[in-house]
Amino acid sequence: MSRYLTCYAVLCMILCRKSSCKENVVDLSHDVDENSAVWITREPYEIVKSTKGYAAGGYWYETYRFCMSEHTGTHLDAPSHFAEGKWSVEQIPLDHLMGPGVVIDIRDKVVKDPNAELTTDDVMSWLDEHGPLPNGVIVFVRTGWASRYSNKTAYFGTDKNDTTKLVFPGISKGAAQLLVSHEAVSGNKVVGVGLDTPSLDYGKSQDFETHQTLMRANVYGLENVANLDRLPTKGFNVIVMPIKLRGGSGGPARILATMPSSGGASLSSAFVGSSFVIALNMLCLCHMF
Repeated sequence: MSRYLTCYAVLCMILCRKSSCKENVVDLSHDVDENSAVWITREPYEIVKSTKGYAAGGYWYETYRFCMSEHTGTHLDAPSHFAEGKWSVEQIPLDHLMGPGVVIDIRDKVVKDPNAELTTDDVMSWLDEHGPLPNGVIVFVRTGWASRYSNKTAYFGTDKNDTTKLVFPGISKGAAQLLVSHEAVSGNKVVGVGLDTPSLDYGKSQDFETHQTLMRANVYGLENVANLDRLPTKGFNVIVMPIKLRGGSGGPARILATMPSSGGASLSSAFVGSSFVIALNMLCLCHMF
């Protein structure tokens, strides 16, 4: 019996080594506070009541009540936001909130034109260079606009509460259609699309065709995303954690990206195969003695 226990212990040590491969975690969310970006026609985040201090019993007690729009700061747009009968926040399947991520970079275009959009040509160029999008992918568009986040006027392109004056980059309807149709062409589905601006549609949009196109296909959006400059083009995974509002058209979200540390990807995959072979050998040895 002791030899089986010894073999079991060794096997556990071998198979658990895979979990020691460190991952880099990047927070793709801005803090939520009074300075959080919110659509210019909506009320900003506000703490309406707080209790903070030592209670009569001598212990510390701190709690707050706050008021804010569903679409405050880094947030998720549920498909129901622009498509009748489609998923609200709590209806989005969990496997759509976790998956591989990619980044399409259009910063060069935005430097020349703050109203620039991700186009079908941009998407096709990315696909030509990097291959098909993986199944269950969350696509991020990096515009570089997040550098303006702390300055509301610079971020929205105006200091007026007038949606016709907005200036910021976005995603074209054609690019949205191409992302939605990727499943029919390749079998791989795009589940979410995000970017580092106030809206999926560029600032001048008045009909929000990109929102409509994506959300009719039950593809959710992520807006005001942070730290896209810390992500590679591909080879990372994403976890989206929106507040679970029943019937919600959206909600503030904590978004995390995880990447293997240098050399971690090959190390991890190598352990999957080698651990299985070693396990078989150890089991054979256990039966031999």
